[in-house]
Amino acid sequence: MTSSEVVVLASGAMLLALLGVLHLGGLRLIGWCQPRRRHPYLRVLVTFWALAVLHLVEIAIGALALWLLAAVPGTGAFGPAFGGAAADYLYVAGISFVTLGYAQVEAQGAIRLLVMLLSLGGFMVLTWSATFIYTIWGENFRDEP
Repeated sequence: MTSSEVVVLASGAMLLALLGVLHLGGLRLIGWCQPRRRHPYLRVLVTFWALAVLHLVEIAIGALALWLLAAVPGTGAFGPAFGGAAADYLYVAGISFVTLGYAQVEAQGAIRLLVMLLSLGGFMVLTWSATFIYTIWGENFRDEP
């Protein structure tokens, strides 16, 4: 394993830890800030939109991590479809986060490992969010047919 790969893997592990802590804090905040039982549909919608914002923040953090590591010599690059603008980093991070990395942009070199870990983190927090909103739905509509 090269030193670049070690740097990227360590960065990816820190990114996963940050995603976990941020997501837990976000879920706790969402649960705390919700309208209570009087408005069950509003509660589900507030949860939905708050989770969307939380995921967008997490994707932006992934884009920042990709940008920072791409600036380190020897960590790799992205293919010819990648322009290097902020929107390109957001695109790669978002696609990696929500589709396990199926994108038009190909990562080359050690940075592929960060893309892989971003995909893992995205899968984990998205399923965590699905469980959370399912729980909110169940709490509000348990007695309805």
